[in-house]
Amino acid sequence: MTDTIKEYQPARLPVIAIVGRPNVGKSTLFNRVVGKRKAIVGDRPGVTVDRLENECLIGERPVVLVDTGGIGEGAHDVMQPAIDAQVEAALEIADVVLFMVDAQAGATPIDSLIAEKLRKHHIPLLLVANKAEKPGSEIEFFSLGLGDPMAVSAAHGEGVRDFLSVLESLLPEFKDAYIGETEKNLIASVAVIGRPNVGKSTLINAWLRKQRMVVSDIAGTTRDAIDSSMPYNDGEIRLVDTAGQRKHGRISDIIEFVARVKAVQAFRRADVAVMLLDGAEGIVEQDMRLMQLALDEGCALVVAVNKLDLLDDEQWKYYAERLDFRMRGMSEIPVFRITANKGKGVKRLLDEAVRAAHRNAFEIGTGALNRWLADAQQTQHPPSDHGAVVRLKYASQTGTRPPAIKIFCNRSKGLKTSYKRYLEQSFRSSFDLTGVPVRFSFTAGKNPYQS
Repeated sequence: MTDTIKEYQPARLPVIAIVGRPNVGKSTLFNRVVGKRKAIVGDRPGVTVDRLENECLIGERPVVLVDTGGIGEGAHDVMQPAIDAQVEAALEIADVVLFMVDAQAGATPIDSLIAEKLRKHHIPLLLVANKAEKPGSEIEFFSLGLGDPMAVSAAHGEGVRDFLSVLESLLPEFKDAYIGETEKNLIASVAVIGRPNVGKSTLINAWLRKQRMVVSDIAGTTRDAIDSSMPYNDGEIRLVDTAGQRKHGRISDIIEFVARVKAVQAFRRADVAVMLLDGAEGIVEQDMRLMQLALDEGCALVVAVNKLDLLDDEQWKYYAERLDFRMRGMSEIPVFRITANKGKGVKRLLDEAVRAAHRNAFEIGTGALNRWLADAQQTQHPPSDHGAVVRLKYASQTGTRPPAIKIFCNRSKGLKTSYKRYLEQSFRSSFDLTGVPVRFSFTAGKNPYQS
């Protein structure tokens, strides 16, 4: 998609950051304001780790709302430095801060420490006392010295309208800037997938060349799918870091389950998925399930084996043989060797992901498509259906991302699975669609273009 901007570039949107200690309802308020379940909500600390950003309207003003990880306490104490760093990063770009506290729990020492930190930033601030269903429960937060607390119930919507009105009054004005004519081109949307702790966030950080994602040795650090953009040639690439995936039967709590659902949603927004494997570990069934899931959702697929610095040549040879064996039922998929934390091989991997995204957008004219169909039948005739001849009459492309082909034939129900697989392989090979899922459908009927 190409967006041409003439004469003026719209002013940047105000950024609103939601901060506070764990489990005060930041993500619930985020979802309430955005108007959809964008952030994962749970009843235990540590659910939100990375910053989650979304454009929305405050009154009639478009803004960027940022949800952040909880500060100061909770089950993820060993990750607190990384969470605090993400909060600091959000504050660096914030024009307004929403400091959320828990009216049911009352003011805590952690709230006082956060208030002291926020006072040093000199950013317009709104103190929001959530879970304030009981009248007057917000009063004790005057002691924080941050002005009048706004009493709300994010879960039930109470007080939210007044809160949004006050918030709108705090938003700064940004003027448009003349820049002549520019063109912004989204080249590809790339999702990074894999089991927990294989290095997905490290890979994206290597591409972005900055610490955008929280990186930790704790499995399951990334729970939400986070979009980042980066320049690439004359346009930009959208990068989506998905939550680490576990096998269905092992998803024991709702947070992991919702994270998996969000990963599937990310696949549907992506042109290509980069499947990241851990070279220091074996290849398990869940790796194969994830690859198939990405293909089923219409993503082109590229495989990258990470942490190659931990393998010698003999170990890599064995790993590659096992990988080739496990992928034998799939179409040919490009495989790359990388070491993400050292930046080795990551540029070549990104270039291939972009090429795969372009292959996934493949379109073909009806003439060339039907010449291929005729050649494919000439090379290998369709097997008969209980003695009756099967004829493939005509083909047309019905979709892209992934390419979808409809073939009209005389006996669609009699066409054997093995021959359908042959057609897919022939099509993919003939048009250089390595790693691209192809959707074939077969219908009985005459050539629709014949009178």
